[in-house]
Amino acid sequence: MSVILVFKISPFCKLNLENFLYEDSKMKFLRNIFAFLLIPAVVVAGYTLIKSFLYFMVSSGNRYVPFWIGILCYVVFQVILYKPMKTYVFGHELSHAIAGILSGARIKKFNIRKESGSIVLTKDNIWITLAPYFFPIYTFTVIIIYIFLGWFVDIKQFYGYFLFLAGFSIAFHVALTIYILSIEQSDLRIYGTFFSYIIIFMANIAVFVLLAALVFPDDIGVKDICLRVFGNIADIYKFIYAGVLEIWSAFRETR
Repeated sequence: MSVILVFKISPFCKLNLENFLYEDSKMKFLRNIFAFLLIPAVVVAGYTLIKSFLYFMVSSGNRYVPFWIGILCYVVFQVILYKPMKTYVFGHELSHAIAGILSGARIKKFNIRKESGSIVLTKDNIWITLAPYFFPIYTFTVIIIYIFLGWFVDIKQFYGYFLFLAGFSIAFHVALTIYILSIEQSDLRIYGTFFSYIIIFMANIAVFVLLAALVFPDDIGVKDICLRVFGNIADIYKFIYAGVLEIWSAFRETR
């Protein structure tokens, strides 16, 4: 039995979720409005995450030095040597593939070239399309391998190496995602560039919270960060709502 989610906008108008995501000609305006309304949440969530990250970086002392070294090493590697685009492209298309498989799609074609790639799937949705921009596949690969090894050996002795690779791969994802987004991407046009950017940014925030909890399990809890982020988001929307009411009241008094 299939289930269709429907958002009721008014008694005379219904917005089907599939139409919202797929019918560009009819729904582009609504997607952009939705994305516009999310801007305060994106800004506040990003600010909260960066602030928490900087505080953690200062307060953690020397415990996670290999992680910061990993980030620095990748930045130096890309700036001085080159951008490993073929590695990125492979991960990019593989992310499409994994998201597609998880969404019930079948892979019909998978092609990788030096600085470009393509994949043909039997279905598409927004998560399949945008997955490479918020899913750091190599970082998750490092984490999975580290956890897998923990079933057989004492992995505490390898924690420093794990931190280095986690930092290196996260920097790889961030640096090359920013670079690739600076180039016009056909993926973003499918659902609208502005809408896609907002979704990518919010998804990255959620993923980085999860990664922080996986990489630093002793010091970072997903629950605490989420409560802080959602609390700040609620506060900003309350502030905006109060401001709108005040402006509206002032406008009515001048009439």
